[in-house]
Amino acid sequence: MALKGDGSVTAEPLDNDQAYVTEVEFGSPAQKLKMILDTGSSDVWVQSSDSIYRVNENGPWAPRYLPKNSSTSTRVDKAFWGVEYLDGTTATGIVYRDTLRLGGLEMKHVAIESAQIMAPRFERETSVSGIMGLAKQLPNNITPPTPSFLSLLRSRLKKPVFTVDLRRNASSRFDFGYINESMAADNITWLDSNPDSPHWDIELELTAWRGKNPMWMYHKFQATVDTGTSLLFLPDPLASRYWEDVPGVQKSDLLSGVYKFPCEGSQDLPDLLFKLPTEHVIRIPGPYLNYGPLDTEPSLCWAGMQSAKDMAGTVLGDVMLKAVFVAFDVGKNRIGLANKILHDA
Repeated sequence: MALKGDGSVTAEPLDNDQAYVTEVEFGSPAQKLKMILDTGSSDVWVQSSDSIYRVNENGPWAPRYLPKNSSTSTRVDKAFWGVEYLDGTTATGIVYRDTLRLGGLEMKHVAIESAQIMAPRFERETSVSGIMGLAKQLPNNITPPTPSFLSLLRSRLKKPVFTVDLRRNASSRFDFGYINESMAADNITWLDSNPDSPHWDIELELTAWRGKNPMWMYHKFQATVDTGTSLLFLPDPLASRYWEDVPGVQKSDLLSGVYKFPCEGSQDLPDLLFKLPTEHVIRIPGPYLNYGPLDTEPSLCWAGMQSAKDMAGTVLGDVMLKAVFVAFDVGKNRIGLANKILHDA
């Protein structure tokens, strides 16, 4: 039986921090692929030599998994998979088992979902080979049913925990098997994750911002902590109240309820605050809520915090996670949040 261990990986941001990409090794000898580590999904899928490119036929392509070049790769007979993400993008394909190495942790016989067909967005994104899901208890989309990657990873960790330290426009990191509490600027407050949800869901109640009306508002809501979502999506009453205080804010005509604002006001956006139990206040600096200029109108910027009105649920994505230190306790079904030292706020 393999010894249990721990490890760390760096994650590099793509443009506007739309995603963070980590180098993961597949196969023997190692093939280095660029993966998004996603706490909102559970599949480990990659572009590969099986991929059929319909819009990017001649490349360039992201680094791909080449099962025939791996001595430890075996095809899983009659197994297939298909995923669909919140934004409607999809991917489907076949399944292999192979060795995988993540931050010094080696796992054998991991189910690797090899993409045959995928959305055009994935074909064109040459910086991303695939997605590695770390959702709490969400089954993956393999038929026949196969244990999730997180369940396999957990069995290899000294402690069943991992932490995330995303940074704005800077190198970030994921730690597995231990919690480096020195990365938190204050105490870590632990919140139970909803035991009935397969996602990393927590409940928040009190929200405020430093603006014209810096008062705490009581609005209880459940939200998924999701490293694979770029933006922060809050309940509509909170999102609309926040943005109505911002001078020059507009709602998109083409996209229902999507906020944009004059970029010149980015530094004046009010900080967003969440009060946790024990009066612990988590702070998201106002400038972090700027997601960058519109391609068609560069004087306007997309809001990094949007309304979840037309979505299935509320999501605490990277816009928030860049400002906080997050610990995921797989063993105790809880999430820890802390402020951290920010070098640009």
